[in-house]
Amino acid sequence: MNSHEQYVYEVTYSVADQFSEAHETWLPKTTEQWITTAKLDGFESEQNVLGESPEVRLRLTFETFAQWTAFVESDAYRDCLEQLQPMTEHLTTHLWEPTTISLHSPANDGTQLTADGCWGDE
Repeated sequence: MNSHEQYVYEVTYSVADQFSEAHETWLPKTTEQWITTAKLDGFESEQNVLGESPEVRLRLTFETFAQWTAFVESDAYRDCLEQLQPMTEHLTTHLWEPTTISLHSPANDGTQLTADGCWGDE
């Protein structure tokens, strides 16, 4: 399966200053636990280079919706998220599913996609 066909689950957050050290311990342990107990296709940890919130994004990829569901319903996921919650500010999660993009105008309004990727008149 191509990476563009995978389900992408994101956990984004900022670490509260007083928990920086605890987070540095939590992240590698959690990463190891998640990648060894779940059927993940990929796992990435990214840091916002502009210093904006959220500061951290964890990207987990799954081949199927069922694999994602099994992951978020697992004790390993719930326990780790419960540990993370008090260390963070603005914790959010999002699941992204594959979708297609039509290159044709959805309505017959006289516009069409131009070569530069912008909508224009016919």
